[in-house]
Amino acid sequence: MYDDMRENGRFSPDDNPPQERRTFSPDEIKRIKAAHKIRSEEKGRKNKCLFRFVWFSMVLLVALLLSRFLLSGITDMLAVGRESTSVTVDIPENSNIDQVAQALNKKGLIKDVQFFKLYSKLTKAPSTFAGGNYQISLDMDYMAIINTIKSSKNSIVTVKLTFREGLTAIEIADLFEKNGVCSAKDVLSALNSSDFDKKYDMIKNISNASERYYKLEGYLFPDTYEFYKGEKPEQAIDKLLDNCNKKLTKQIREETESSGMTVDQMMTLASMIQSEAADKTDMMNVSSVFRNRLASNDSVLVHLSSDPTIYYPYKALALVPKSIRSSFKSRYNTYNIKGLPPGPICSPGLEAISAAIHPADTDYYYFCHDKDGKAYYASTVVQHNANLKKAGLR
Repeated sequence: MYDDMRENGRFSPDDNPPQERRTFSPDEIKRIKAAHKIRSEEKGRKNKCLFRFVWFSMVLLVALLLSRFLLSGITDMLAVGRESTSVTVDIPENSNIDQVAQALNKKGLIKDVQFFKLYSKLTKAPSTFAGGNYQISLDMDYMAIINTIKSSKNSIVTVKLTFREGLTAIEIADLFEKNGVCSAKDVLSALNSSDFDKKYDMIKNISNASERYYKLEGYLFPDTYEFYKGEKPEQAIDKLLDNCNKKLTKQIREETESSGMTVDQMMTLASMIQSEAADKTDMMNVSSVFRNRLASNDSVLVHLSSDPTIYYPYKALALVPKSIRSSFKSRYNTYNIKGLPPGPICSPGLEAISAAIHPADTDYYYFCHDKDGKAYYASTVVQHNANLKKAGLR
């Protein structure tokens, strides 16, 4: 066939002739099979060692993770290293264990949600909870927490309070006491503490606390709040301070700085505006009077002469305790001192705060109001005396 292909021109001399297929002898086949078997056994041993190593590594990893989970969970379960501070937690009505765990975790009462759920299942805790507001200490273990919240009898009563603009620290403390939240005495004492300095820069930056009657006066933001009967005064006050801190936005603080005042000076001025003015427009005009006086070099005008400061921290002479009434002299009295008083005299609202930062553009140095709240403004003392007669004040 090879010769026929060459003769017919289908195969050139340069082409390789077909290779003959090699055959193996029985001995060679045996040797090949033996070598293959040895290689397979070696590969099997290597795979087996690798499998054992991987298996051992996985077991070790699982053991470490499980140990860590158990150690962390047991520490959390026993409340190891926790403070004895009490917090109030709201458990929604008919909550399941997952909802309860999330609520407790949010308040910092538990750290490990999954371990708490596992513990609850193993100890056969209730599957649903009636709900309510509960006061729980951070150092309570899982069992104590569950025992507290599983009965609505342990829940505490809430009360809503509205603090309007212009209330003083004394009036706010009285409202707390009248509504069973906490005693007025404890509130007023807490208002002079340093407990909130680290949390709020606006409080930390108060540099003359010793000169004030109540350090936190002015920062108890007017609004509606929900409290618990028998709540700790520090916890109740913090709600008002936290709201104030949020209301004093970055923009407000920047505008205050641009206006040439510190936040505390602005809040002091805003509190005076709140106590004096009748409405938003009046606030801006009253603000212009105070700002014009603060910028004046006149020996008389440097006294802001604001009536609400005369008896502060009381709103009137009749409210000054009888034991000191005859001799009482307020160190906030702007008829006697120059410039702003040592601190705010009440809780200003956002309109008063805005007016303190953005006063009307006037040349007024005096103002007064009649019995109906109508405002009169003047640039000179002569005009002011005439306005006093119009207002029925002379």
